[in-house]
Amino acid sequence: MLTSTRPRQTQVLDLLKLLRPWSMRENRKVRIGNEFDGGYVLPERALHADLVVSVGVGHDVSFDLALAERGAVIQQYDHTLPGPPRQHARFQFHRLGWGTCNEGLMIDFDTIHAAAMACAPRHPLLKFDIEGGEYEALGATPAAGLAHYEVIACELHDFDRLGDPAFFAQVRHALELLAENHVPVHLHANNYQSFVLVEGVPIPKVLEVAYLRKDLDSFCGLSNEPIPGPLDRPNHPGRPDLCMNPF
Repeated sequence: MLTSTRPRQTQVLDLLKLLRPWSMRENRKVRIGNEFDGGYVLPERALHADLVVSVGVGHDVSFDLALAERGAVIQQYDHTLPGPPRQHARFQFHRLGWGTCNEGLMIDFDTIHAAAMACAPRHPLLKFDIEGGEYEALGATPAAGLAHYEVIACELHDFDRLGDPAFFAQVRHALELLAENHVPVHLHANNYQSFVLVEGVPIPKVLEVAYLRKDLDSFCGLSNEPIPGPLDRPNHPGRPDLCMNPF
């Protein structure tokens, strides 16, 4: 329910519970991509990906490249670039961004998803980093479409804006959508940004989250792995990683 009042501390804490990572019984974690910004820690199921939808290419494609080298087709989307910074035979680049509808250089999730499913993948993976546009885009995305992707890797932005009631509702809706068919299994703060206090709760401004689809493992409770974990690396190599213990 939309409200015009600032979220209470209990509401902020409840929202953050949607991001707390769970322990996996069968999947170990692996790091894919480079050692710093551009690399992701994911469940090893990601190594089986035969198609990757990579939204928000940016200037580092080490993640895409690593999975392309393992045989995956990489469907890349980024309306801010003329092409990927590196080429690969399995890269399919589209100068389009993920939005709420098909207009100009923006396309909706249904269009992106249809192109992915046309390849008849057995193990699709979704990765997105769209610099704060994710909440509006996810708000127009059906959960049934997201359910096709075994692993979702994403960067979530702008947690310093959670004090705004409308934005808070938008973020909560997006996180509930992601949690409908997937479980968060890894969490890491991007240290290019800092912490912010929202109703007395310290929250990193930008978080990297890895999700695994619920049917692909069994989950034995919340993870007690430290944050950052042993496979994490600071996005900015010249700064210390952001510690979220306890989170």
